[in-house]
Amino acid sequence: MMVLAYSEGSHSTDDAYVTGHVHLISPRVNGTVARVVVDDNQFVRAGQVLVELDPRDFDVRIALERARILQAQGAQRGAQAAIAEAEAAIVAATADARKSTLNYERAKSLVSQTPRALSQQEYDSANAAWIAARSQVDAANARLAAARAALLAAQAQEAQGHANLRDADLQREYASVVSPVDGYVGRKTVESGQRVSPGQPLLAIVEPNVWVVANFRETQLERIAAGDAADVTVDAVPGVTLHGRVDSLSPATGAQFALLPPDNATGNFTKVVQRLPVKIVFDQPLPVRLAPGLSVHASIRPAEHAR
Repeated sequence: MMVLAYSEGSHSTDDAYVTGHVHLISPRVNGTVARVVVDDNQFVRAGQVLVELDPRDFDVRIALERARILQAQGAQRGAQAAIAEAEAAIVAATADARKSTLNYERAKSLVSQTPRALSQQEYDSANAAWIAARSQVDAANARLAAARAALLAAQAQEAQGHANLRDADLQREYASVVSPVDGYVGRKTVESGQRVSPGQPLLAIVEPNVWVVANFRETQLERIAAGDAADVTVDAVPGVTLHGRVDSLSPATGAQFALLPPDNATGNFTKVVQRLPVKIVFDQPLPVRLAPGLSVHASIRPAEHAR
C-alpha cells in the first residue's frame, strides 16, 4: 500500500543531471610556465602545486626592492648626520650672532657720543658683522629644516620599499599555482614553455562532492518542498538507485537565468510550460563516483503522500 502511495504521488523528470563545484584555475601573475606538475584526471589535495612559473623574473624584482630599501636606509643615516651638523651649526651661529649683537650695540652707543668715540667705518663694520651673523643663524636653521625633510623622505622611501618588497614576495608566491580544494584535474590546457597571463584558464579542479539538479515542470511544484525524499537513477550506472532528499528549490525558473530572458511584452506570446531547478542532495556516501554532467532520472516523493 505504501509503494502504491509513492507511485501515485511521486513526481519524476528526465530533465536532470549531476552537478558539482568546478573550479577554473588561472594564474594571478604574468609568466612563463616552467613545469606542469599534474596530469589529467589526477586527484589533488588543497594547496598542492599544479603549475610552476619561471621564478627568475620575480627573484630579480625581490633583489631590486631589497637594494632600494638599503638605499633608503643609507639616505636616512645621511639625513641624520646632516641634522646633527645643522644643529651644531645653529649653536655656533647663535653664539656668533650674540657676540655680534653685543659689538653692534656697543658700536652704536659709541658712535652716537660727542665727540665720536668710534669712527663711522668701525660702526659700519660692526653693523655688517651683526647682519652676517643673523644670516648665518637663518642659514643654519634652513639647513636643519632641509635635513629633517630629507629624513622624512628617506623614511617614506623605506616604507614604500618594504611595501614593494611584500608585493614582490607575493608575486613570487603566485608563481606556484596551487589547488584551492581537493578534487580531480580536468580540462588541462597548459604546457611547459607557454606564456600565461592573469585570468587565463589553465585547468579545472572538480570536487568529488556532487548533487543533482532536476528541472521539474511548474505544474509539478505544488507538492514539492525541501526535505522530500528523492530517488535517482544515473544513466551511466544502470540498475542502481540512489536515495536523497530535496535540498532547495531555485528562486527563479531556468528561463530567467538565460542569457536572453524571454520578453512576453513584445506581443508575440506563446505559452510554454516553464521548469524550475530543484536541488537534490544524497543522504549517504555514493557507492560510485559520479561526474558532473551525467544524465539522471529523478523522482520525488512528497512527504504528505509518504504518510
